[in-house]
Amino acid sequence: MQYNDQIIGLEGEHIQAARIISRLTPAPLINLYVGIIIAYTSPIGLGPILDPSGSIIICLVFMVILPVSPIIFSAMRGSTDLDVSERVNRHGFFIFAILCYVLSYVVYAIFQCDVMRILSAAYITVTTGVLLSNTISKISVHGAGVGGPGTALIFYYGLIALPVIVLWILVVWSRVKLKQHSLPQAIGGVALGMIITTATYVTLYVPIVHL
Repeated sequence: MQYNDQIIGLEGEHIQAARIISRLTPAPLINLYVGIIIAYTSPIGLGPILDPSGSIIICLVFMVILPVSPIIFSAMRGSTDLDVSERVNRHGFFIFAILCYVLSYVVYAIFQCDVMRILSAAYITVTTGVLLSNTISKISVHGAGVGGPGTALIFYYGLIALPVIVLWILVVWSRVKLKQHSLPQAIGGVALGMIITTATYVTLYVPIVHL
């Protein structure tokens, strides 16, 4: 299994730094990071049933492991690289990921965990947006994967979460540096994640906190 930047044999200044950033920020890992942060610091709690470990386990299964498993299996068979660099091969993986996020939404709803239920809803809407955008351009999943959750953190924590903007910049730089996306595709991914997550949170989260 290889990433596309390894296959094309990139070398040169700053490539290793770009690889480290890129490897640490794929959408599934961002899901896990954010899920852990929310589990222990949620501004509205986790509901009457779940504790932090339970919330993290659900996130790990339905929002991290399951969504990425078809890509790993496909890469093991040599059918794709770990970046799924061919745009035409991405649709099925997006649809599967959306179904996984729907399951996480349902599970969190059953456990009355609104903070993670709404985050799951944002993953559903953002991934759907990326799926539709992918019919036109190979928009950056890394970009959307940090833009969406970063925006969610800003909704939850306010100004203290603004340093996520630095992460957005680093991810855009790394994906362009590794020649996986053009600058418009990378920035477009972040912007798409921000816009759709904002719409989702205004619809679902804001009414809850103003009850």
